Amino acid sequence: MIHAIHHRRQGSDGAAAPRARAFTVIELLVVMGILILLAVLTGISVRQVSQGARLSSGSNQVVAALGAARAYAIQNNKTVMLTFVVSVDPNRVSEGERVELVLAEATGQISTRYNQQWYDERYVPVPGLPAVELPRGIKVAGPLNTNYVGGGSNGTPDDELWVSQPGGSWRAAGGNVFTQEIGRQIGVIFGPDGTLITRNVMGAGGSGAVVWPYLDFDRNGVPEIINPYGYGGILQYVAYDAVGDECDVHPVQWLGVYDDDQLRKARDDSNWIGENGEDIRNSLISYWVEDFGIPIYFNRYTGVAETVNP
Repeated sequence: MIHAIHHRRQGSDGAAAPRARAFTVIELLVVMGILILLAVLTGISVRQVSQGARLSSGSNQVVAALGAARAYAIQNNKTVMLTFVVSVDPNRVSEGERVELVLAEATGQISTRYNQQWYDERYVPVPGLPAVELPRGIKVAGPLNTNYVGGGSNGTPDDELWVSQPGGSWRAAGGNVFTQEIGRQIGVIFGPDGTLITRNVMGAGGSGAVVWPYLDFDRNGVPEIINPYGYGGILQYVAYDAVGDECDVHPVQWLGVYDDDQLRKARDDSNWIGENGEDIRNSLISYWVEDFGIPIYFNRYTGVAETVNP
């Protein structure tokens, strides 16, 4: 009879070595689940850090530009204005807008418009000084504290209502690039001594005269209003809804830098268009800036910009 001989591996001491235990399917699934969860959490953390860095970078750029504007005013003994304009590639309108910081200087030239009821003070970009471009999605808001004829967002000043650059879906037609969202153009004005100039355009010219600053971006001496949707009355002069629009600028005494992309992801922006959507848009911007924006204030004696991180 032939006996089968079974060999078992032995340890160095002659004892039988234990069998290697394999993972069960359940154990493998648990490990895979933990790895997936860690990957998701890591992705969320990296994305949040990236978003925070983008906002912080934009805020730093704005503060630096404000410092440069103030220094230019002092060095050249001029009144200057830092404005925030939108730039959109007409061949890639689907990519949306980016905000540019443009430093302009006062020319001392005054023109009239709107049936001679108010005046425009002309500012032109400082020669040889390129615009500073903020990270995509980052915008700058300011309080609607300018008093003028009208009501609601169309007139009554409100320090708690913030306005900002336009956005949404852009179109290119007739040589212009425009959107249905109504934004506002805001600016920070520094005097020759570097202090912040705060003023209400209503009565800025004395005897109740209305004097608005405007940015003559193309330097042709004419405040060109594009007004693609044909707004009437006062709104046609303050609505900022087209690239290159030389609408009236709201002088502001503080700013808020915020992530417009995140705002739109968190809130429904489909009802922000046209005159009816302007108040809704401004209200949501106001809440977002207050909760998630980076405020920028100015020293009342020196005009130096100061940030307060959220």
